[in-house]
Formats: sequence, structure tokens, C-alpha cells
Amino acid sequence: MRVKETVEAIFLGFFLVFSLSLPGALAQDEKAASEPGVFDLGEVVVTGEAETVTQITTVETIDRQELDLTNAQSVSEAIETLPGVFISTGTRNEAYVNVRGFNQRYVPIYFDGIPLYLPWDGYVDASELSTGNISQITLTKGAASTLYGPNTMGGVINIVSMKPSKPFEGSYSFEVDENGPSGSLNLGSRINDAYVMAGISGLDYDDFKMSDDFTPIRVPAGFRGYYEDGKRRDNSDMQSIAGSFKVGFMPAEGHEYAIGVQHTNSERGLPVNVQPTERQRFWRFTEWEKTTYYFIGDSKITDHLTANTRLYYDTYYNVLDSYDNPSYNSQNMKYAFLSTYNDYTPGGSFTLRTTYIPRNTLSFAFHYKQDVHKEQDDIDTPWERYEAETYSYGLEDAIALADRLDLVLGISYDVQKTKYANGGPLRDDDDVFNTMGGLVYTLEDATKFHGSVASKSRFPTLKELYSSLLGTATPNPNLEKEESVNYEIGVERPLPWKSSASLALFYADVDNLIVRTTLQGNDFYDNIGKARHQGLELGFKSEFLPDNTLEAHYTYLDAENRSPDRVSDHLPESPKHQIYLSDLYQANEWLSFFSKIQYNAGQWEQKADLEWTELGSYWLFDLKAMAEISKFLVAEVGVRNLFDENYETGYGFPREGRTFFCGLRGTF
Repeated sequence: MRVKETVEAIFLGFFLVFSLSLPGALAQDEKAASEPGVFDLGEVVVTGEAETVTQITTVETIDRQELDLTNAQSVSEAIETLPGVFISTGTRNEAYVNVRGFNQRYVPIYFDGIPLYLPWDGYVDASELSTGNISQITLTKGAASTLYGPNTMGGVINIVSMKPSKPFEGSYSFEVDENGPSGSLNLGSRINDAYVMAGISGLDYDDFKMSDDFTPIRVPAGFRGYYEDGKRRDNSDMQSIAGSFKVGFMPAEGHEYAIGVQHTNSERGLPVNVQPTERQRFWRFTEWEKTTYYFIGDSKITDHLTANTRLYYDTYYNVLDSYDNPSYNSQNMKYAFLSTYNDYTPGGSFTLRTTYIPRNTLSFAFHYKQDVHKEQDDIDTPWERYEAETYSYGLEDAIALADRLDLVLGISYDVQKTKYANGGPLRDDDDVFNTMGGLVYTLEDATKFHGSVASKSRFPTLKELYSSLLGTATPNPNLEKEESVNYEIGVERPLPWKSSASLALFYADVDNLIVRTTLQGNDFYDNIGKARHQGLELGFKSEFLPDNTLEAHYTYLDAENRSPDRVSDHLPESPKHQIYLSDLYQANEWLSFFSKIQYNAGQWEQKADLEWTELGSYWLFDLKAMAEISKFLVAEVGVRNLFDENYETGYGFPREGRTFFCGLRGTF
């Protein structure tokens, strides 16, 4: 069954379950209705006041209420509201995450503490990760805990799923906009010491509506390639379904164990660059599947010693079809192909924590993962196979130096071993020590100062080591790890009138950066790059206006290429200025309004001819009204990109114009 047909079946099933559950749900006490809770086993470190390591650097948390408020359908849509985060969409129609100038290879994504990045290139498309079954998302910047494992050079994103707390509970959402429908349904039950949680979500989007301000590019005389005339963005459709299931039990105090599976299946188009001077490719992901099977357990060994175990098996399968015409119905030219990836990653981690030493919380962590990549470049070409193993040993100590002064020290030793390279030569093992330390001091008025420094690293991906980039480059299996030193100081201060403010200053020196270079006409990757990322994040939250909850933040980022042979100082996907403003206005007991404004400026991107160009700055304004008829039923109507701004986050790839939507959501 094709993805589109499956999505249609899912929506029919959604309405059937919705109608069957309605009578029982309405019979419950509305005051008792609530969202499923946070799956504690999915947290590597507990945010807020729980663990000191989350206070020595900037840690942002998005909860379920905020996900509903912003109508975020995917993880990429959710985290783009955070300071220092930029989401770009370009050639592959994938959401590339950038945090303080570090792209997603340096900021891995975890699901319940399990790494999701792909074996071949270190990415996972955050737009493919549904928020339907998520309780919270945590973003750690700079000095991420060593307990997360390797390759956290720019930070960590951890997605935490839902966990039930009542005999029967659930949540749902359904939305229709001008592109198509989307929805999610979660059902959970906890009886005594056992629980079960299941969720499903999906969307069926047609080609998205472009801004009326988009002006078709004037093409050169005699041009016979693809031409975007506006209106609907050609080949931007997407159909996706995601499902999750887990069952857990708590046999005794301090003991909890869960097994689960997370699955995503999608199909989508990759729009062509609208610039006729750029390379025009007619591509579609006809299959995109990712499945994660996992076991997570907490064990209380003594009153002062606990253990956490994670075991997982992650699979990734996709088919990329390259066509030779904009009708996507012919694959006769030499550059047309059908490329298939079939990857898998078994792995696990083990963490011990002890409080035997007074005023100390000492933790030890071990991580292991085996990345296996198998690819077929075309339907009649032989399969290739590449394999690498990664180990990490981490030690971290949180020390209470005084009543309001805490210190965190951490060290990790990481090893990468290449095991197989399609029969080719293997490099020697690569290893690295990472260290980090930080202080947090809290005044009597709850003002909090923090500072941290961390040496971090990232091993090259299998793609960087062994890919010939479709015959345009020579593999370099001798690439070494990249390294950086990240610094941050900051303050958080409560203010009068139910307000608070925060300021963080950050600086990162990046060395041994992997860049593509040319020597005697030969292209290859090499460790010759250097970069510097510096800037600030300023935040403000307030409820001083009656019935209003205001939030504002500004990010300044100076991300500079400092490589010796650079032709430009620019780095891609790194806007210099970002502004975010939002307001939740409660008009009365049942009616509220939510608005948000985003501004980006100073983003540079590189064209196919290697010339740098600055993308235009833009403002985005979203607005919606919410009518809370009951806890079970909240009706919404709104508009995204209200002023129909024509903007792009990748050169030649314009984004959506004004889009109206309406929807229903609730809990039971």
C-alpha cells in the first residue's frame, strides 16, 4: 500500500476511534482530564532544578502545552521558536537544524535518550519527526552532559515521549489547512504498576501555496529547463504516518522498565531550485522509513546507587528517485537513477549514578553503537556496504560546594573504529578526550549566574570518509575528528510584575574542520578548516499585562569561517539576527488568542558557482484564536504568514505563503 493510501486509511481510522471514544470521554470529570505525562525514562539528565549539569549552560525545554500552542506538527517546527535555532530547507526538502552556527551533524537528535542520526551522513530530517506523541523537547547548548555520549560538539536535542498516569487517558488533534489534513491520536492506560501507551499521527499535504509576492524568475533566451510560475510549489507534496507503542512496568520502588517501538513512513517531493542558473534536479523520496526498537530500564541497586540501561535497534530505509523531466515520469537519461539506502544501527548505553560521597552526585556512562550503511546507487548497480563502531566512556560529578554554589566536572573518552569500507582500505582507530566544567551560583532573590567551558568533538561520518559524491570527489578515509572549545556565561533574573529576563554570551573555537578542497584538480574532504562562533541570546518573559503571557528573545550570531585558504568569511545556514515575539491573550474563560512574530536577517548562502549571496531578511506573523469548549474539545482557527511574506531559507527555495487553518484538539 502506498503512503498516500495508508494516510487516507489512517484518517478514516482516526475518526472511527474518535467517535467511539467520545461518549466515555465526555462522561469523565473535566477537571481530571489532562495530557499524558512525561516519560521519565526518556530523560538522560533531568532539566530545571533537578540536575546541576542542566544549569551550567543554556538548556531550553518545550512542553506539550507549547507544542499545542504553536501547532508544531514536526520537531523542526517546534524548535525553530527557540533562541539561537534556525531551520533551513533547501535542495533535499529536509529541515536542517542549526544551533548557534552548528549544523545538525554537531547537534544530534535523541528520542528518549536514543540517538536518531543516520549512519551515512549524521543527519536525520527533523521535519519527519512528528510531535504527535511527544511530551517535551529539550535542547542543550554548549556544554552538554557527557552522559549523552559522543559527537555532541554543538549541543543535544532530546525528544521525550508520553507516559500515562490514569487507567484510561489520551489526547487527539486534527487540523486542516490549505495544503491538506493532519492529525494525531494517543491512548494510554496505567493500572497498578504497569502501563501501556500507543500513538499514531499522519499528514497528507499537497503542493504548498506560494506567496502572491513571488515573482517568477526571468529565464535566459533559449532556456528549456524547469520554470516555477508561482501559485503552487511544484513537487512539494508530502504524505507521512508515524506510530509508536510502548509497554512498561514498575515492579518495585526505584525500578521501572519499558520496551517500545517508534516508526515513521513517508513519501515526499523535492522541489526544484527556482533559479535557472542553479542545478535543477527532479527528485522524489518515494520511500522514507525509520523504525526504532528499544528497551529502557531504571534500577535502584541501593539507596545511593542507581543504574540506567538503554538497548536499541534502529533501522533506516529510503528510495530516492531521480527523473529526467519535470513530469516525474521518465528515467531514461544518464543522470536519472533509483538510489536505495538500507541502514541499521544496534547500540546501547549503561549509566551508573551514586551519591555515596556527601554533596556529590557521581555518574559513569558507557555508550556503544554500530553504524551499518548499505546503498545501491541505481537499480542495476551492485550494493555497497560501510560499517563503523563508536564507543564512549563518560565520567561526570556534580558537587555542591556551598548552599547556593555548585560545580560540575566531566570527562569522556570516545573511540571510532571503521570496520568495513566496501572492500577498500581502512584507517586506524581515532580517539579523543572531551572535558567540561561549569559553575552555577544562585542569589537569595533567585538570580542565577552560570558559566561553563567544554572541549567537544565530532567524528567524521561514513559519507565524509568514503563517499565519492557521485563521482565528483575522491574519498579520504584518513579524515580525523573535528574539535571545538565552547564557552558560555549567563544570568537569569526574576523581575517585578511576574517577569523574568535572561542573558547568555557564547563563544566557540572550531578546529580541524572538515571542508571540501581541491588539490591539483582533485576534489576531496580534508581537516583544514577553522571557524569561530560567537554571539548572545537575550530573553524576556512577562505576565505584567492582565490576561497576557508575553515572551521575547533576540539572538545575535557572528559565525565566521577562519580557514587559512578561505575565499569568504561566511558560513551557511547562520543568520546574524533573529527576533521572536509571542503573546497569549486570555479574553475570557473559554476564548484566547495566540500570536507570534519571527524575524531573520543576515543569512548568506553559496550558489552552485561558489559565489556567496545574502538572502533577504523577512518577518513572519502567525495568529490564531482558540475556543476551549471543554478540556476534551478545543476549537482553533488561524493563519500562518499572515502578511504573505515571500521568503526563503535556502537559495532558490521559496517557502510557504499565507495559509489558513482550522482544527480540533483535546484530552480525555
